[in-house]
Amino acid sequence: MLQPCFVIPPSPFLLDERVFPSLGILKVAAALRSGGGPQDLRVLDLSGVKDVEPALDSFLGRSNEQAVCLTATSPQMPAARRIIEHVRAFYPNLRIILGGPHPTLVNAAAKLEAKKSRIGRAHQALGLLFKLCDVVVAGDGEAAIFKALEPGTP
Repeated sequence: MLQPCFVIPPSPFLLDERVFPSLGILKVAAALRSGGGPQDLRVLDLSGVKDVEPALDSFLGRSNEQAVCLTATSPQMPAARRIIEHVRAFYPNLRIILGGPHPTLVNAAAKLEAKKSRIGRAHQALGLLFKLCDVVVAGDGEAAIFKALEPGTP
């Protein structure tokens, strides 16, 4: 199993980014830990951080993680994309796993489009997520994280 770290992107659209803590990604980390996964998990909460790149470099530059797990709501996607692109550029060997409300909703919308036999914005958005990340998790990540961290899983 790959050694992951967890990253919570900033939410600059909120007046106070500490009002709504990101509990979902912490629940995924707890499920991984209690389910026999790595016990030394690290979380980087970028809430309120304007310049994320130095914080990421400080966090990732001295670690042994092999995967970065992010969560994102739709308004957080610009910040999440910035984080993902920085990780891709400077830490190309890390697997990038994206979950949370945005990928879950995009996946549901793409399924609805497919059911109606049409290809639209949801398919384009889902395709973009797959170009950005190695693994996209739709729905609850507590079980999916184990598969996402298997070596060789695309």
